Amino acid sequence: MAIQVTWLGHSAFQLNIGGHKILIDPFLTGNPLATLKPDQAEADFILISHAHGDHIGDTVEIAKRTGATVVANNEIGNWFKSKHGLEHVHTLNPGGGVKLPFGRVELTIAHHSSALPDGSYGGQPNGILMFTDEGQKLYHAGDTTVFMEMQLIGELGLDLAILPIGDYFTMGIDGSLKSIEFLKPKTAIPMHYNTFNLIAQDVALWARRVQNETSARPVVLDPGGSFQL
Repeated sequence: MAIQVTWLGHSAFQLNIGGHKILIDPFLTGNPLATLKPDQAEADFILISHAHGDHIGDTVEIAKRTGATVVANNEIGNWFKSKHGLEHVHTLNPGGGVKLPFGRVELTIAHHSSALPDGSYGGQPNGILMFTDEGQKLYHAGDTTVFMEMQLIGELGLDLAILPIGDYFTMGIDGSLKSIEFLKPKTAIPMHYNTFNLIAQDVALWARRVQNETSARPVVLDPGGSFQL
């Protein structure tokens, strides 16, 4: 089964898996790289890595308009329900998972911080694992540095790893290369870079280094660009 992966800028992605539309970290309003407006976004499911505003983004507006089910950690999910009245919310924590129509979603650890836009506690930051019903395995690392447990994630046999490379707030190029060494994905896509000056990176250099120093295939997407997995 082909999976279409579209980068919406920053850490936001649109996936089409077997006809199911999945948004990850839909930060569109205020995202200078975004090629999609919130009222244009379609979603059956919205997956959230952590609580920062540049990841929660336009989740509430999109979920209310589309009726999408939101999957997030316990603190974020309960905040969506109590603060914004979202009804279709599934809460998880690392180690747990939920079966959805396109496959299984699990949360992993991530090393970062996580506060909700109103300053309340956003729980532990996470990465996101997706296991499709056809057997593909995808990993969106969220905001993180490299960590040793990535070796355990790598034992799953990843088809795709989506990794931050922006430095300053997350790992940079060097950290992402070490992550790829641990994760051993077939394909790697960079994210969380060039949105703002603080996280500007030479993505062509990243791609050359991935090509020359790892076994992964680097795929660099322009904002709004897609890749078929």
